[in-house]
Amino acid sequence: MAEPPAGLPTRAPRGRAAAIGLDKAQVVDAAVALIDERGLAAFSLRELARRLGVSPAAIYWHVGGAKEDLFAEISASITGALSAGLDASMPWDARLRQVFERYRALVHRHPAVAPLLGAQMKSNGVANLDWVETILSALQEAGYRGPALRAAFNALVGGLAGFVTMELAPAPGADDWGARFAERLGAIDPAAHPLTHAALPEIAGRIFVLRWRNGADIPLESGFSLLLELLIEGLRANAPGPGTPQAKD
Repeated sequence: MAEPPAGLPTRAPRGRAAAIGLDKAQVVDAAVALIDERGLAAFSLRELARRLGVSPAAIYWHVGGAKEDLFAEISASITGALSAGLDASMPWDARLRQVFERYRALVHRHPAVAPLLGAQMKSNGVANLDWVETILSALQEAGYRGPALRAAFNALVGGLAGFVTMELAPAPGADDWGARFAERLGAIDPAAHPLTHAALPEIAGRIFVLRWRNGADIPLESGFSLLLELLIEGLRANAPGPGTPQAKD
């Protein structure tokens, strides 16, 4: 449910929600805790209501009439902390580094929530604009305007948020899946895939595609840091100069 426009009174809680002092922040915190415990796929509004001691209707009143509305609130609660206390006087590249390092750290605290931030379009429903403003400000300082600004924003957010979403992708639930996957890696034919076979001691279980546990167990921090530096240096190198043709998409 959307917040009332500025200047209009906020509707007071009624019924059971009012009796126990339930508010939106409590609902969101309890939902995150439940997702941490059971995973996103097993999350249930009915179970959330049971834990809070209210009817599902009380949750709908606070966050909207669908599970996706609650997911949007969870996304906003995480991204809302990204720009807090950020020193606006820092150079644009330092601001971007800080925002995206914070982003990864915050999502790693609640890894099961990661798909909401990168793979669920409805998570934009309560978009936190502070971090959008921070990124746009940094990109403008780097020289991006108009369509080039849009392209730079999408490359930066898509690359970094996408990395974290993949890093924390839910692992399969089967108890023996990891063992079976390791067996398949051990059976790689060195004649057919010599580079992959030679690199297995270094990459097995530690790169996208060839892993059986996610980044909550085996973090991929060095890859994220490298991607962040590549994107920042790419933004610096490709900043449009005066008269440079703008992106068309």
